[in-house]
Amino acid sequence: MNMPSTIAGWCTILFFLFFGLGVFLAIPLLSTLTGIFALGVVIFTLIGK
Repeated sequence: MNMPSTIAGWCTILFFLFFGLGVFLAIPLLSTLTGIFALGVVIFTLIGK
């Protein structure tokens, strides 16, 4: 498995990881982190990093 080489790739992986954990764990911070990682994907994809 190849690891992502961009910040947007890492944000995508972390988004799905925390989103999946949020389904099973009721921790309020997980929804905040999920939103931050979603914004990170958009921002870093647009600026190309």
